[in-house]
Amino acid sequence: MTRKLSFLWLVLLVACGAPAEESTEPAPLPTNIPQMEGLPAIRCEDEQPLLITDFNVYQPTRLSEPAARAPFRDPVFGICIVRVTDRAVDLAEDDSSAGLKNEYSRVQSFNSDETRILVLGLEATWYLYDALSLQPVRQLPFSGPVDPRWSASDPNVIYYSEETRLISYDIQSRAQAIVHEFAADFPGQTLTAVWTRYEGSPSFDGKSWGLMAEDENWLTSAFIVYDLPSDRVVAMLDTRGWPEDAREIDSVTISPLGDYFLVYLDKYCDQEHLGTDGNPCGLMVYDRDLKNGRGLLRLVGHSDTALDEQGREVLVYQDIDTDHISMLDLESGKITPLWPIDFSHTSIGLHISGRASLALGWALISTHDGDPASYTWMDDQVFAIELKPNGRVVRFVHTQSLVDENMEHDYWAEPQASVNRDFTRVLFTSNWGRSGTGEVEMFVIQLIPGWFGSLP
Repeated sequence: MTRKLSFLWLVLLVACGAPAEESTEPAPLPTNIPQMEGLPAIRCEDEQPLLITDFNVYQPTRLSEPAARAPFRDPVFGICIVRVTDRAVDLAEDDSSAGLKNEYSRVQSFNSDETRILVLGLEATWYLYDALSLQPVRQLPFSGPVDPRWSASDPNVIYYSEETRLISYDIQSRAQAIVHEFAADFPGQTLTAVWTRYEGSPSFDGKSWGLMAEDENWLTSAFIVYDLPSDRVVAMLDTRGWPEDAREIDSVTISPLGDYFLVYLDKYCDQEHLGTDGNPCGLMVYDRDLKNGRGLLRLVGHSDTALDEQGREVLVYQDIDTDHISMLDLESGKITPLWPIDFSHTSIGLHISGRASLALGWALISTHDGDPASYTWMDDQVFAIELKPNGRVVRFVHTQSLVDENMEHDYWAEPQASVNRDFTRVLFTSNWGRSGTGEVEMFVIQLIPGWFGSLP
């Protein structure tokens, strides 16, 4: 996966943040921005046009890059968009990042009361933004690929992984504390990291965490289910006996309700075969107690967990074998094809976000390619899909991002759109046509609350 390669490069270049015992804060941002809590969100003041739900091919309208924090409507789909970040003034003086972006499609960027946004600088620096004014608040005191995740209950708390420690940071008091030292759970072993490996998230209620422990060679030594409220490792699976190629894990995560542990292996299964405990490959899924391991997909493209309309835990994913956006029921293993992906014109890349915990039965899709023209209905867009066969599709915006797969810097220009909990705000990244530069910005799509009810 391209994300793995990009972040391995990043790990070599970026030192990790200060130890948790220290409270050293980075230099303040170069602009003196007043606190603006309580003000209404920057938004389009005119009436929202009817949502577009058809499958016509619409060409993007080429626009000059908008100013930061100035709302405008997508000229094709009529949805309100605001550019949140400004790489020219928002970065700290000592930050050489070429741009700013939302972290990833599988990560919730908004805190629990949706007043703050976590933003990533391309040099693995982290920033706090006000979700109402969209102004930067400050740079955060950790750096590197540390998997920062908001608390699901406390809007002031961020959890992040530093080597073998889970650490909390309070954005109000600026206090840091070690929540759990996982090295103590592995006596006699030398571990390099305990984390999700970039892409995983805790359960929607924030209580259950699915983690992987890696040894000094960055091979997976164990899977862990950690219960945050009781501060206990409640399940562990030793993987040191697995073949070395099976211990190269792309990422792990716990499911939205905390019932399943998902392992994304770099090793894919042979055609018409699935993984087993004895021969793990592809997507392996375990129960919460890390027993009953079974292979559910022989290989898996970009994906995210979500809840369907009935509240069942599912994986929405790119089915590489059938060229579909499909849905996998994590309990039964049933696969439901949702929409075909047409690769006959361009090599469409896509990401999926199932972070809308309050909008059951919907997922967010973002697509990209290296051609500014659109050839299929889903090209170069951010859109929502209903999680059922022949379900409804709602199209939001053209991203204006040009992603050439031969340009390393264009990894950062993948929109990797992520949705908030009630599906009223969507974050995505765009280079606005500046392929190969790394000069990206983060945008927010603003939707009317309850927009589902206005659909045909």
